[in-house]
Amino acid sequence: MNNVSVIIPTHNRPHLLLLALQSIEEQKEKPDEVIVVMDGEDEETERFLNSYTSYTSENFAFRHIKIPESQGACYARNLGASKAEGDILMFLDDDDTWEPEKIQEQLKQFELNNDVGLVYSGKLVVYNTNRKKVIRKIPAKVKGNLYPKIFEDNYIGTTSSVAIKKDVFNKAGGFDENLPAMQDYDLWIRCCEWTKVAHDNQYNVRYTIAKNASNQISGKSENHHRALTYLFEKYREVLESKSSTLQRRFRSSRFLHLSKAVHRNNYLYSLKYSLKSIYYYPNIKAVALFLPPFLLAFISLFQPGRGK
Repeated sequence: MNNVSVIIPTHNRPHLLLLALQSIEEQKEKPDEVIVVMDGEDEETERFLNSYTSYTSENFAFRHIKIPESQGACYARNLGASKAEGDILMFLDDDDTWEPEKIQEQLKQFELNNDVGLVYSGKLVVYNTNRKKVIRKIPAKVKGNLYPKIFEDNYIGTTSSVAIKKDVFNKAGGFDENLPAMQDYDLWIRCCEWTKVAHDNQYNVRYTIAKNASNQISGKSENHHRALTYLFEKYREVLESKSSTLQRRFRSSRFLHLSKAVHRNNYLYSLKYSLKSIYYYPNIKAVALFLPPFLLAFISLFQPGRGK
């Protein structure tokens, strides 16, 4: 039987943290422990966590760790993982939530195949202003031995969707604390070297984006640009031993990711990187980003896969 540890990094957002924790309470199969890592001092969050500790005693083991000065989400996740007692780690960002079957369905995948060390789920994308309304769905599609295919794109997606065996996490080296963005993808690349991947064939994560694009942390262009430079150098020698097509697809997918991340905030900046994505590997997703944000949003209203 697998013991599950859930790790939640949080930074001055107790109102969002409460929703994340409630989604864990509503799981059909409860975790064995939940560890919240406070990334920086915040009296309001600490008061909330102190009161929550006594409330959850009968549901699962609960504890929180405080980092006096903010070190970033990657540092917080690594610290939580180092303290976790479970052999399965699940990460949940404080602004995301899980559907009730997330833990149950992912554990089934580990039981079906001992060679699987990482399981992920599809995403229900929602705005922070209305988490009940799904604006689009991102399915989980690929599985099996994903190395080196994982260089083509981040098929696995957000950290909140993943369950990973702790030994695989440790072999891969955990989250790279030098990366200002794309930290999840970087870890999945390294994990895929060590293990097979499965998915639960469901949409068990509500992935939250800000209705007001200026409030979306992941949309900061300077962070993504620094991350691109870092990743291209980090995997340069590895990719030089692979096919030229894979090298081009890696660059194309990263430029596309940057373009999507900043599209609502800075359309002209986004356009520049859409063109770079097409230059390295022509793709329809980059072409779609030629549309200005308001028009792309309008067209997305009629895409299949939307709905509650």
